[in-house]
Amino acid sequence: MNGDRQRLRGHYDEDFYWERVDRNLGWLGDTTEEQRERQARLRDAVIGIVGTGGIGGAAAARLVRMGALNLKLADPDHFDLTNVQRQYGAGRDTIGRNKAEVVAEQVFALTGDANIDVFPEGITPDTAEEFMDGCDYVMDQMEFYQISNRYALHRAFRASDRYRFMFKIPTVAHSTVVFTYTKDSMPIEEVYDLPEDAEFTPDVIHRLMERIMPEHQDFPSPGTLDEWFVEKQTMPIFGACPPLAEGILVERLAQEIMDLPGRTPLPVQPGYALFDTLTWEAKTVEKAWWAK
Repeated sequence: MNGDRQRLRGHYDEDFYWERVDRNLGWLGDTTEEQRERQARLRDAVIGIVGTGGIGGAAAARLVRMGALNLKLADPDHFDLTNVQRQYGAGRDTIGRNKAEVVAEQVFALTGDANIDVFPEGITPDTAEEFMDGCDYVMDQMEFYQISNRYALHRAFRASDRYRFMFKIPTVAHSTVVFTYTKDSMPIEEVYDLPEDAEFTPDVIHRLMERIMPEHQDFPSPGTLDEWFVEKQTMPIFGACPPLAEGILVERLAQEIMDLPGRTPLPVQPGYALFDTLTWEAKTVEKAWWAK
């Protein structure tokens, strides 16, 4: 264990907690007992978020506002000026600072009652198992150009007796895609079908694009996307889209944790769910085209 990591510990006050989450309760059941029992599931769950940028950082804040009290955050990156366009915690005063540490501090300050463990070195083969230890749910919001570290996270996830499922929810142009991993789903190694030490050649990057972007609109052109993904090795992100992904992620995660009735089951990998604001289309796909 790294002794330099932040471990923020909140003070739990029963009256304060139930007053601050009160507006959740009307949608959680028909009796006070039922409402509180469902809210307590969120309160007591341990949620890991890997990647605290445009989606993960905002999701951490939303979860704590909603009443989640136990988070683990991991991200080795530091804020730069291009992050201000979309990322929670990014601003003039935080440029150059570690993303997970900034997000943890800002999220902790919202309510003062959450417990947050920070992994500023991110997820690696050396840290993945420790990060997963104790987690009930994990959100894989690691950046696009990760293979080895993502494999390590998923291996630790599958080896855990405690975990329930993992979400990966990227933004693609003006849409968001929900990928769900379970013990029974296709593992990430088969999804990518790449060695973990693969060099980022054009073919490898195109494979990642196919798997993370199973469908997208014709605009802009493939040549423009290659200029970004292959030549610059930078994933373009439209600044209005991460809040959409964050909302979908937190909504669905909370519904699953609280076991809300009436929810439609989501396909697991190699299936996915998608919502596109450009075409105003929402759908579930049982199997991606590349897996057929």
